[in-house]
Amino acid sequence: MQGKAMAVCMSRDVCVQLYDQIVKLRSDWHDPEPHKGAIKIVMTGAASDKETIRPHVYSWKVKKSLQKLFKEPTDSLKIVIVCDMWLTGFDVPCLTTMYIDTMYIDKPMKDHNLMQAIARVNRVFRDKPGGLVVDYIGIANEVKQVLKEYTQSKGQGRPTVPAEEVLLRLQEEMEVAWGCCTVWTTAA
Repeated sequence: MQGKAMAVCMSRDVCVQLYDQIVKLRSDWHDPEPHKGAIKIVMTGAASDKETIRPHVYSWKVKKSLQKLFKEPTDSLKIVIVCDMWLTGFDVPCLTTMYIDTMYIDKPMKDHNLMQAIARVNRVFRDKPGGLVVDYIGIANEVKQVLKEYTQSKGQGRPTVPAEEVLLRLQEEMEVAWGCCTVWTTAA
């Protein structure tokens, strides 16, 4: 099946390790230029990033252009490796495959995030028959539970995310922003 694929990893280190292993097998997929190549990592960055991570951290503007390239069915960008980015609120109708990294076991997808991930690959698009979720960690029970909850609620589901989850996410984003401010202050 032709289309696009997204690999969901637990951490930025795992993203880089997966990328390196894929490029070992398919070196022609790699290109150091952000807008070229068949495979990219899309993740946030911080001033304290390791040397191995830095080549894969792009500016907001580059990430926006990568979004457009990934959504374009005929573009050469076919695979993205993500860590907490592009999982929700990012619609790619031509996405056919989602791989959930085995290392994602510490923070398995569930509830509305899982439902959105399934919907992400199962979108109707041209003659695409459906999507494929490659899951080596056994989220089948979570899928059954979220589908049961979703169908019983007749599409209403849980309309909000618990405040604790939102607060944790906000704190993560603030740490990234603080890291950026530190770089700017040091450079000035």
